[in-house]
Amino acid sequence: MLPLLFKIGFLPVDLWDFLDVFIVALILYQLYRLLKGSIALNIFVGMVLLFLSYQVFQALGMNLLSSILTQFINIGFVSLIIIFQPEVRRFLLLLGTNTLKQRDSVWSRLLGREAEVHANSPELEDISRAFQRMAASKTGALLVCTQEADPDTVITGGTPLNSDISYGLLVSIFHKESPLHDGAVVIENRRITRASAILPVSENSKLPAAVGLRHRAAVGVTEKIDVVCFIVSEETGKISFARSGELERGIDERRLRDLLLNYL
Repeated sequence: MLPLLFKIGFLPVDLWDFLDVFIVALILYQLYRLLKGSIALNIFVGMVLLFLSYQVFQALGMNLLSSILTQFINIGFVSLIIIFQPEVRRFLLLLGTNTLKQRDSVWSRLLGREAEVHANSPELEDISRAFQRMAASKTGALLVCTQEADPDTVITGGTPLNSDISYGLLVSIFHKESPLHDGAVVIENRRITRASAILPVSENSKLPAAVGLRHRAAVGVTEKIDVVCFIVSEETGKISFARSGELERGIDERRLRDLLLNYL
């Protein structure tokens, strides 16, 4: 048994109590990070207020209100699973993806198989050139680099390609007259696996009102799985980058090359 640290009135406090509070605070913080920017956060706050109201009504002896709120609380766990199904799925996907990514990274280092993308690699050069041209001509584009994630979990549709990355192919796909331009190009293992893919759209209310569906789709897919996205705005010609639900707008050529070097 751990020694008593101090008392707050009649309440004894030991080291386990500190650990208990710390873990609960950490879980609540992670829940906030997971839910922030979505409608689910408002629902979660409402359910917490409902539970606190139940405690107050019960303490005051207001039996009718307490019994009504009890019916909601008794099915609370099932309700949470139903209401927060997308968030629960996202959390499990992120947990599983990060665990597998760490395991594969360790084995790759042990076996000396880590792949490297050099600053002068042809794939990096082709993507950079294609994006600079599309930015200059205000041609909308959306490119997804999958990292270690399985894109089939959230990315749907599209035309299978299984092609090498090339400047001409990227420019041709996103040309305004191309039947494949409306959607995302997906890159796996430094190969273009599909074009005109459909991505989930973010519900983040904190995104700037000026961003369109292409940017919201880029943010949406990075919220759900471990991917990064490069976007060219059809309205402004500016290049943007999305990762982990965050959007970086208006990146220059040097920043684009650095990001490609890190995430291709």
